Amino acid sequence: MPSNIRHFYEFGDFRLDADKHRLLRDGEVVPLSPKAVEALFVLVRNPGKPLEREALMQAVWADSFVEDANLTVAISHLRKALGQNGDTAEYIETVPRVGYRFVADVREVREKPAPLVVEKHTLSRTVIEEELIHDEPHAEAKTQAIVVQPAIARRLPVFVRRHATALFLATMALSALALGAVLFFRGERKATPNLAAIRSISSIAVLPPRDLSGKADEAPLSLGVADALITRLGGLRRVVVRPTSAIVRYVDSKQDSVNAGRALGVDAVLEGTLQREGDRVRVTLRLLNVANGAQLWAGSFDEGSTDIFKLQDSIARQVGEALFTDLSPDEKSLLVKQQSTNPEAYALYLKGNYYWKRRGNDVGKSFEYFRKAIELDPNFTEAYVELAAADSVNLLDSPEAEALIDKALQLDNSSAEAHATYGFIRMFHHYDWATAERELDRAIELNPNSVTAHHWKGVYWSLRGRLDEAKAEMHRALDLDPQSLIVTADIGQLHYFAHEYDQAIEYCNRALAMDNSFLMAHIYLRDVYQMKGMDREFFEELLRTAPPTDRAKAQRIFAATGRKGLLSLELDDPNYVNQTWPMEWLSASLGDKEKALEYLNRAFHERGIGAFLLPFINVDPLYDFLRDDPRFEEIVQRMGL
Repeated sequence: MPSNIRHFYEFGDFRLDADKHRLLRDGEVVPLSPKAVEALFVLVRNPGKPLEREALMQAVWADSFVEDANLTVAISHLRKALGQNGDTAEYIETVPRVGYRFVADVREVREKPAPLVVEKHTLSRTVIEEELIHDEPHAEAKTQAIVVQPAIARRLPVFVRRHATALFLATMALSALALGAVLFFRGERKATPNLAAIRSISSIAVLPPRDLSGKADEAPLSLGVADALITRLGGLRRVVVRPTSAIVRYVDSKQDSVNAGRALGVDAVLEGTLQREGDRVRVTLRLLNVANGAQLWAGSFDEGSTDIFKLQDSIARQVGEALFTDLSPDEKSLLVKQQSTNPEAYALYLKGNYYWKRRGNDVGKSFEYFRKAIELDPNFTEAYVELAAADSVNLLDSPEAEALIDKALQLDNSSAEAHATYGFIRMFHHYDWATAERELDRAIELNPNSVTAHHWKGVYWSLRGRLDEAKAEMHRALDLDPQSLIVTADIGQLHYFAHEYDQAIEYCNRALAMDNSFLMAHIYLRDVYQMKGMDREFFEELLRTAPPTDRAKAQRIFAATGRKGLLSLELDDPNYVNQTWPMEWLSASLGDKEKALEYLNRAFHERGIGAFLLPFINVDPLYDFLRDDPRFEEIVQRMGL
């Protein structure tokens, strides 16, 4: 018999469970990655002792070759989980030029758990008291054998018998009852879930159901079904749910669902099919274990094609109840929270969202669909948010984006994406850093799994020159969306800002390995190659990102005079003379201090594309040669940096 003695480390309001490798606060599990928990164990087992970064890396990643940034990310996540802000070191202290130290008092505790006695009811209504022994091997398997259907479980709660005979009889009785029970309700049909396996899920990807009709116009509906479920499951904050931006690439994809789940780095994947038959829509879904491909749950849903809201409610409710058997009334209401009450407006929103999330050449179509959706439903929060987000990233001041996000926040001040978008606008269009930080923090508080909020908070920290914090936020965003092109490339840019050029090249190439046409990765590589003096590679990236008017002439000039000769030619191009930012970049690249400062000043006052990009000069190595000039310092100060 295994020992029942439990081993904990206690500090503050927290307990670190040494047996189950998890952090608890007031009895609730604090979500942390396994590596973050391992790092915490090393720290609490050495309280008050400074630990070198190298020693921590070796202890946590002994058998792996990983970057130093992984430790920075893990420590950042731990500090957030412990509620430690940047001004105090209540638990984890940074020791300059050394590493970290755990400064809180730690108590090592060993205890025997008290038996949990629960009232149970059998089929004959006899009350039995039983002890639930969760630490006994295979206890979950015994429980699963008894719980055959969630509906039955609500009437006949789970129990574990002390005696094998009683357990056998109870199991046989319930199994016989289950075999005779086939549940049909509201057009839904459910298969028996694998409860033990489902309880182990900590991350999930909801793939757009494959359209069996093969019609291109059904793609927005397929993405809409997935998007609604992602939003509602994510709102429960029980598991990490991959965002819509991570799964949009799987619309109309023929890739195997389990392989997609592995690429997305999740424990389980929800996949299925969608078929429109006459005036009805039928959706069939399966929850699959990514580790072995086993089916954990299945369900079918059939509703009228005009009642998309009822279809979404049915799917969200049943998937939510399959994943979590202890939902509170508030959580159940979140599962059926509708984005709009107007079916026509919602259909237009789905089309706009389809083009916006895909970020392809047709992204401009999203604007029209979002605007029409708002016309039909003036209280459609998500349509305002998405239109504002699409409008705010176009590098120009946008009064419309600000009006849209103000309206969205009036309608729903609890929208994480609305707060994140407002923070982005205040950051780039107003240089209002205090408001930007507050809004991005609020977005993360409302939805800790928001890729957008973590990504933009990383951008915020980078512009403020706090690159370690920026890397931590960016890596958190990448953890949530491992295949994000922009986040992967932006981590490369962070390494560029830190003069870590080889790491910058690595991350940009990772993004290009996923999509070789991704422009931002090529732009970042162009900048890195220029700073490294890799002129041939720089020239190749320049041809990709800003093709000269006369390509053949540019190739001749580069062959004869090199990078500087080519850039001087570009500086004289009449197409650039009235464009402040290209002229500024070319001047800085040529090391022309006076012209670079002239165009930087012009960019600040014009409030156009140059003003949007101007804050990056605070950390871009291209401007290192200007940092000692008081005129450059004045421009940086005018931006509040």
